[in-house]
Amino acid sequence: MTDPATNGPTILLRSSWQTPNIGDVAHTPGALRALARYAPEARLALWPVAIGARERAMLAAAFPDLDIVDGDLRPDGSATTPELAAALDAADVLVHGSGPSLVRADDLRVWAATGKPYGLFGVSVDPLNPMFTGTLDEIETMVRSLGRGGIDDHQLAVLDGAAFVYCRDSITEVFLRSLGLTGPAVAFGPDATVAFDLLDEEAAARTKARHGLADGAYLCAVPRLRWTPYHRIRGEAPTLLDARRTAYNDLWAGHDLGVLAAAVVAYVRRTGHPVLVAPEMSYAVELAEEHFGDALPADVRPYVRVLDRFWSAPEAMTVYRDAEAVVSLECHSPLMAMSQGTPAVYVRQPTDTLKGRMYADLGVPHRSTEIGDGPVPVVTALQRILDDPVAARAETAAIRDRAHDRLRGMAEHVMACAAPLISHTAPPLGT
Repeated sequence: MTDPATNGPTILLRSSWQTPNIGDVAHTPGALRALARYAPEARLALWPVAIGARERAMLAAAFPDLDIVDGDLRPDGSATTPELAAALDAADVLVHGSGPSLVRADDLRVWAATGKPYGLFGVSVDPLNPMFTGTLDEIETMVRSLGRGGIDDHQLAVLDGAAFVYCRDSITEVFLRSLGLTGPAVAFGPDATVAFDLLDEEAAARTKARHGLADGAYLCAVPRLRWTPYHRIRGEAPTLLDARRTAYNDLWAGHDLGVLAAAVVAYVRRTGHPVLVAPEMSYAVELAEEHFGDALPADVRPYVRVLDRFWSAPEAMTVYRDAEAVVSLECHSPLMAMSQGTPAVYVRQPTDTLKGRMYADLGVPHRSTEIGDGPVPVVTALQRILDDPVAARAETAAIRDRAHDRLRGMAEHVMACAAPLISHTAPPLGT
């Protein structure tokens, strides 16, 4: 636990959804940092879904008193390991970490039978994706007309039984409010990635030295395909759906990466500084190597470096911190950059979920654009950062600080729900 000497309540965090995505990795230490900082009386334990040796070492170094509890729940609700059974018994509240959905709704359902509180800490609930896609405005229009038909009874019951539901984007908030939930209040709460602060100075220094990157004088560009090829990541044979999505990706890859390349070209020609093309997800290493070489103009090509490996979240965070800016087709690298005060531009693809609305919700709508609008809005947003980098960093820091204020309120509410030994009652979620 975070502090074995404390008599405060125990918070069990269900998180760590996958490791091939540094954004998903960052969710967990971000949530732990927010809870440790703003609910210091609590003892913290992590119940991960998927965690590797690298991530365990990262968490052990950052949170030396943290218990990491392994195990799953059987269909009858019993724990598969004694340590999980003990953790479930000891915990006063279960917190479902930031993520793309009710990732572990079944676990919340089992927990609900204990009568102890649970809630969601900055999640999206997209009732349309993957069947229907579109711009954020189109998705919001569909969501507003959807109502209760967008969720099954099982998930509805899990949501209705929660003590708190923090939505990391306002479209999710609109959708959940339309369900007529009678249990929890529903409120905006940032993705916990914005509190991720773990760095790897040594690894970042080696990367910057190898690629000739001077602090404050390089751009990071993060590529993405419209559909993540999970079968390739997992080494599985493609299903029929995978084959269809691969064909769709092949259709749009040139266009989408061309938009990102336009930002790279504009940056190099304006500044004469290098660009590091780097992955948020493991598969993007190969993607970057394929698309950011000979296809670039001859005058730009010598300035572009492609990271030839999948890096750790702390190394990426440190390199993002020292960049002049980040432009990303992935949604979480801009949040990671923001957490370190580095201005970033998010370029959203229509197959991504409604989570992309979080940038407008955080107060930087001008740092987010739809890829269907082409390269001009992306280049314009980047040029605004370059026009006044001091002001852009100040704006980014202010947005981050407001997000942290919101995380403080979220952590305090979790603490109040979890604390039978504390006399005050849980404050309203809007505080």
